[in-house]
Amino acid sequence: MDKSSIMGRLVQVGTVTAVSGGRARVKFPDTGVISGWLYVPQHQGAAVPVNPADGHSHGAQLGAWTPKVNENVLV
Repeated sequence: MDKSSIMGRLVQVGTVTAVSGGRARVKFPDTGVISGWLYVPQHQGAAVPVNPADGHSHGAQLGAWTPKVNENVLV
């Protein structure tokens, strides 16, 4: 396999076919191949400062995120 095709396949867009426990399976449209179970990266408990234009501020928490079946994702 030549290097250009390896690099072109390093990052791909696919469609989620199943989700379970923070993992997802993804179908790649160009080949029809469905991946094994892939972990969905999470940043648990990250605090995000919020500074609205009117001068008040407050914190926010990011929750866990898992894609839904039929959503497009970057793999």
